[in-house]
Amino acid sequence: MAASHFTLAQHSLVLKSGERMNGEVQTIKDGTITFLFKGNAMNFKVAEVSAVYFDDKATTNTAAESKSATSSSGTKGVSYVMAGRKLINQPKVDNLTQEKGIVVVSINIDKYGHVKKAEPGAEGTTTTNSYLLTKAKQAAESALFDNCPTCPLDSKGTITIIF
Repeated sequence: MAASHFTLAQHSLVLKSGERMNGEVQTIKDGTITFLFKGNAMNFKVAEVSAVYFDDKATTNTAAESKSATSSSGTKGVSYVMAGRKLINQPKVDNLTQEKGIVVVSINIDKYGHVKKAEPGAEGTTTTNSYLLTKAKQAAESALFDNCPTCPLDSKGTITIIF
């Protein structure tokens, strides 16, 4: 019951991958943070977390946030981490089931912004549902980033889709 003072608060959790989630810290115990995100309890190792903000007004630009950008697509949550790049075309996300979960897709893009490789199920994924994994991969493949002639031929990052 030591964490009971967290139950009504809104917190922001920033992972080292650059992903930022708003929810509630439930407990911090034995090197594990239990975080309530959209009604789902998620466990993170302290080593995976870059920052926890207990007061939303205290948000400052962290190194992880400066390399990432977040956007939304309709009612579905979509965020991405791609150093120095901007998302031009939002991923097309559809879910024809009642299944819920978070899918993190590892992506590789070329200097023209096209997604060349997409692998769902990266660290941070909360579901093993094959339908959601497939839909997340398809959505990631439909994304387009800005053209960057001076960027490397192959850039790596992630797209996170919340179903």
